[in-house]
Amino acid sequence: MKIAVCLQIIQPRDGTSHFAMQLGQMLADAGHDVTMVAEQVRSLELRNSTPGLSYITIHQHRWESKSRHIYRIGDIFHEQYFQVVFICAGLPVPDLERAFALLPDGTALVPILGSDREHVYEPTQRTAALWNVAVAESPRLQRTIHARLPEKPVRLLTTGIKHPSDAELAERLPLSVPLRLLFVGRLAGGKNVLMLPKVLAACIRRGLSSTLTICGYGQERGPLEQACHDEGVAHLVEFPEIPFQAGLYRAYRSHHVSLLLDYQVFNSLKLHFYISKMVLV
Repeated sequence: MKIAVCLQIIQPRDGTSHFAMQLGQMLADAGHDVTMVAEQVRSLELRNSTPGLSYITIHQHRWESKSRHIYRIGDIFHEQYFQVVFICAGLPVPDLERAFALLPDGTALVPILGSDREHVYEPTQRTAALWNVAVAESPRLQRTIHARLPEKPVRLLTTGIKHPSDAELAERLPLSVPLRLLFVGRLAGGKNVLMLPKVLAACIRRGLSSTLTICGYGQERGPLEQACHDEGVAHLVEFPEIPFQAGLYRAYRSHHVSLLLDYQVFNSLKLHFYISKMVLV
């Protein structure tokens, strides 16, 4: 089967890129002809780590009008004649979305929902007449989009996530002291990363010996380091160079708790210490 996986950008240290590339690799390993369709391809490392995939870039040329860009993307879909086109929902490439109306009749369009955010749900709803079936990366996303579009089929898709082997699971750090906390993500926006030092400080105040490892990049790195000093926990915090995916999995296995910070709860003045989800790894 000829399959396309569409996303905005292929770059390291980006969750959507890794999910899309792993999904493409798994489909290719199953014998399918897979092409990654992206506005930009910035990472040779990711390309080299996923043999067997083809690549097409669809960025708009400086001399190209918007309408011409849309039709050029449509021409690519007709020339390639993909049987299935996966699209990472929430993709901020409006010309690509408009080009989906030009897909051949024999092509199935499948949006992938990978984040519980309105900028993912809204375009999925807006383009509901164009796609055949949606897939969600978690049961919560599946329930949410099904509630919004009960007439459309929504399936659960977890195959874009590499499952650990028995040997890798055996490497997991047993529960011990100090408790090793881990945060992985961009240091920006709604990640609410400036609360990380407060979480660690609250653990220390409660007599729980703990350390914190922060893997991420972003404009809040400087303020975050200052917040660690302000809370008096800078000596317990590490900012390692974030590894590629294999190294990142090892980082998860060498920590006890992965922190996911809930934006709305942390912005409530009534609660000063809250961990929305604690996932033992």
